Amino acid sequence: MIGAVILVARWCAALRCGVKRVMDVLLHIGAHRTGTTTFQCFLQRNQTPLWEAGVAVWTPERTRNGLMAGLVRRPQDITEQVERTGTRSCGVMRVEIARTRALGMHQLIVSEENMIGAMRNNLREGLLYPLLNERLMRFRAAFADSCSRIAIGIRSYDTLWASQLAFALTQGQAAPDRADLDRLVTQPRTWRKIIREVAGVFPKAEIVVWPFERLVGQPDRQLQILTGGVRVTNPMTGQNDWQNPSPQPAALREILAMRGDKDGAAQMPSATGRWMPFDDDQKEILRAQYQIDLAWLRQGAEGLARFVDSHGDDREIPKQPCESEVAGMNPPRPPHSGGYGYGKQQIVV
Repeated sequence: MIGAVILVARWCAALRCGVKRVMDVLLHIGAHRTGTTTFQCFLQRNQTPLWEAGVAVWTPERTRNGLMAGLVRRPQDITEQVERTGTRSCGVMRVEIARTRALGMHQLIVSEENMIGAMRNNLREGLLYPLLNERLMRFRAAFADSCSRIAIGIRSYDTLWASQLAFALTQGQAAPDRADLDRLVTQPRTWRKIIREVAGVFPKAEIVVWPFERLVGQPDRQLQILTGGVRVTNPMTGQNDWQNPSPQPAALREILAMRGDKDGAAQMPSATGRWMPFDDDQKEILRAQYQIDLAWLRQGAEGLARFVDSHGDDREIPKQPCESEVAGMNPPRPPHSGGYGYGKQQIVV
């Protein structure tokens, strides 16, 4: 009720002033398996206190309910009809941005990792967000004039690919063989290339990058980084809820066995904890590649991005946290619903 009163008051004030208001659009574009669902659920749960603080949010609850129709597509699959639909969606988003600005909002957070691609396509192509530039260009008409900051969460390649592969197994994909894993180890696309491409599409926006290993399970901290330190009057909840963690080996073994993949099930380790399909040599290569990314970011990222590392300039990333070491792991695991807890998951490519 209080939020509604504040909304009406701001709307009336905006109409009386007749002055064009400035509102920053803040994009959170992933990446997948870096805590995006946790962050989105936190935003969705705290829409009211954020709105009262002048911050509006678009989470997958809205972006996957038709708002971005025709935009989340592989470039090679775009038809004339899809292009028209995407153009209309960009127009609708511009109207919604203007309406939100008129209501007195200072910032609009848009959190949608599918803007840069999909896990299915990553694994199909054996590349980290192939054609990201072309995908993100489709959103320029909606956000280029108003986007002031873009946030990207990154993660060590060994655990990133392991998490994406584990998720893919729950969606019917076969267990990876040695050739599949080698292809991921040698694929040429790095976080450095991703950041350069994002900067090329949105050259006026500040890019902030945070490592999953530092900020896992801290959506409130991510919110502060993205907004530049929003001050919320009413308390927020859900800071300790970790959504959609990777399935453990026992769950994956059961899934493979139920599908009749006895060989794949037999290869799953019996130990609890995180599934790691890469061997020691592969992990060493992947982690070394990540260290190069981190060094590049800490050295200024060619002026393209600001790196947020709350633990300082450590030379090595910390040990990957286990579930018991991260706040919010006591709640029961949510069911897998395409990777998101909204019931709005669509088949994306």
